Amino acid sequence: MTELSSSSALTTPLTSFIGREELVCHLVELVHQRRLVTLVGPGGIGKTRLATELCSRLEQDFPDGTVVVTLDAVSDPADVAWRTASAVQPIDQSVQDPVAQVLGHLRQRRLLLVLDNCEHLLEPAAELARVVLQECPEVRILATSREPLGIRGEQVQVVPPLQVPASCADLDVVRESEAVRLLVDRADQAGAHLTVGPDTCVQVVELCAHLDGMPLAIELAAARLRALGVGDLLDRLDQRFSLLKGSPRDILPRHRTLEALVDWSYELCTPAERLLWSRLSVFRGGADLESVELVAGYGAIDPADVIDLLDGLVAKSVLIAEQADGFTYYRQLVTMRDYGARVAVRSDEWEELRRRHAMLAFERSGQMHREWAGPHQAQWLRRARRDVAEIVAAMDWGIADPAGHDVAATIAANLRYFWAGGHTMAAGRYRLERVLALPDVAAPLRCECLLVLFWVVMLQGDHADGARVLAEARTLATELGDRRRLAEVDAWGGLHCLFHGDPAEGVGLYRRAITVLREVGDIAAMQAAMFQLALCQIYSGDTAGGGETCAEILAESRRNGEAWVKAYALWVSGIVRWRQGDLAGVRAYATEALRLQEVFEDGICTAHVLLLAGQVVMAAGEPRRAARLQGAADALWRAQGTGIDAFGPGLAGDARESRERILRVLGPDEAEALMAETADLDLREAIEVGLAELALTPVAAPAEVGLTKREAQVAELVSEGLSNKQIATRLTISIRTVDGHVEHILAKFGVTSRAQVAVRLRETRPAR
Repeated sequence: MTELSSSSALTTPLTSFIGREELVCHLVELVHQRRLVTLVGPGGIGKTRLATELCSRLEQDFPDGTVVVTLDAVSDPADVAWRTASAVQPIDQSVQDPVAQVLGHLRQRRLLLVLDNCEHLLEPAAELARVVLQECPEVRILATSREPLGIRGEQVQVVPPLQVPASCADLDVVRESEAVRLLVDRADQAGAHLTVGPDTCVQVVELCAHLDGMPLAIELAAARLRALGVGDLLDRLDQRFSLLKGSPRDILPRHRTLEALVDWSYELCTPAERLLWSRLSVFRGGADLESVELVAGYGAIDPADVIDLLDGLVAKSVLIAEQADGFTYYRQLVTMRDYGARVAVRSDEWEELRRRHAMLAFERSGQMHREWAGPHQAQWLRRARRDVAEIVAAMDWGIADPAGHDVAATIAANLRYFWAGGHTMAAGRYRLERVLALPDVAAPLRCECLLVLFWVVMLQGDHADGARVLAEARTLATELGDRRRLAEVDAWGGLHCLFHGDPAEGVGLYRRAITVLREVGDIAAMQAAMFQLALCQIYSGDTAGGGETCAEILAESRRNGEAWVKAYALWVSGIVRWRQGDLAGVRAYATEALRLQEVFEDGICTAHVLLLAGQVVMAAGEPRRAARLQGAADALWRAQGTGIDAFGPGLAGDARESRERILRVLGPDEAEALMAETADLDLREAIEVGLAELALTPVAAPAEVGLTKREAQVAELVSEGLSNKQIATRLTISIRTVDGHVEHILAKFGVTSRAQVAVRLRETRPAR
């Protein structure tokens, strides 16, 4: 292994390889030998495709897999760390800065980290790579860029062009050469049947040589073969390349080749297609038809014509069309997008495009917020997660442009359920804090952002900062005299009470808030406040009241189709049933909650439900399976950078008792070993484990949970209300012995009180 102290980067020359297969094999060895390998070459040479192939080949060599960070849609240097944090750990609620998140997740991992398209962000990409290599000894990095990262220990591999045959002496060799295979394949896809035979071989080889074996250039040229023969295409290329002979000397020949092909592709488009090409460059990650119509369909482009123009650009290999969620999404390769952006800047359209793009995010975030308490929550969350690059770009425009400050603030506030939905908590905090640092955000919007930020920091466990944020929000809401915002301040004040061990005080605040929220029609905020009220009721001693509140939430959810809060209400209903000794009810509620998380993928809710599921499994006499569920919950807390302690002493105390019970029954060594079996599960895997364990868990009778004969006797006496001293007298044994039996009974039943033992016995006693 080469140490980081190497004084300079090593570069492997182009001439070392005949073809891509040999290069891939060499790179596999290189990645094993060097901790940082950078694939360098001009745009269109195939660096990303080569990196993808390498990941596939190396998959079995890295126990923790590969993580790909795509930087082509990132423009802000600060977002390199955020994008990487999101890639290495898709669900994050951590209060840590993004670099700390990355290091925390990678420090004990053995994986390959791919940083793709670093050329426009060399400094932040290089700094991130340096820190990761220094702090994470088992991580190796593969980067792609148009130039090296320039840090010590870097192995630079120049990516050569595709193999071009030297002559037509052997037709089979020509047909199997890389450049010719790609040309024939792409020509077939474009609807132009190209046969390489004795009469066409020379022209085909000459064409590939003219294109310098560059994959993107070959693909663009292949699209022209629908209308031109190979000879005609060669003539056109000769004319075009002759115009570039006067290009500056510092432009490499292969850059001139691609420039010529992209120029030609642009000129072969209709005027409307050219205009749409340039306007599409404002989308960082891609767009669906509706988005393109709304952002690019103005002026000379009629929105009704957009679909046909998109089809034309796909046919000309300017756009790539991909299917997802039943829709078609259109994206551009970096080379094509950069070309379009330059055209948009020259035509003075760029700023208007940025504004329209931001306003699309503004409108959609508002629609998501307005429609949240309804049946389309999952679709809205999927769309927001898919369009995160567009959201970031829109907010960046709003923050940078004084005219867009309120736009950025509105987007940040409207996306509250996206930030809190288990995937982008830390990134949401970063965006909210950037907005709140602006000096002139309108007071109502500032108050909204403060309330959302409070939610974020409390879930992260940063309660001290949460108190500061809530105090500012309360002052501002009071000055505004806005009933709805004051009600939200009360609701979040209730959460602060719950998390700080004063749930009884929280009940009053929540009741006052819910009354107003219902009156003003903010159903989404009302339902969220209600499940938190139920927790306050439970942990202030009113378990039945908490159950009634949850029943009201579930009834409201049935009416309006809301399901995100419903999942939390199901979890809290499970806690109610647990305290009532109704294990069948707990299992049913936990199962339904996890089924919903298969759709929502909310890491916080899932971790809570897994802890509850572990209690059910423990009560069924399966401490080993309970330990595995405990390990899965622990994995999710670690992944999100928070923990059960962030949610207040009530929930944290229950979780602590469950863990201690597992440790007592199994012994620390066995318990910890079983927890370790599920310590690396991701969110989906954890949900699968939870559902599987619940499905295998019967509501067992006392004998079936492993009570000894003496323990069964003690359990019966406990259910009759006898104290430990009375039981000792009745059975003629010591009080210390009774204490031990009672502790074992509680552990095996997975319950926490003597009253629950009585309910459990009645529930499982055969009917007479």
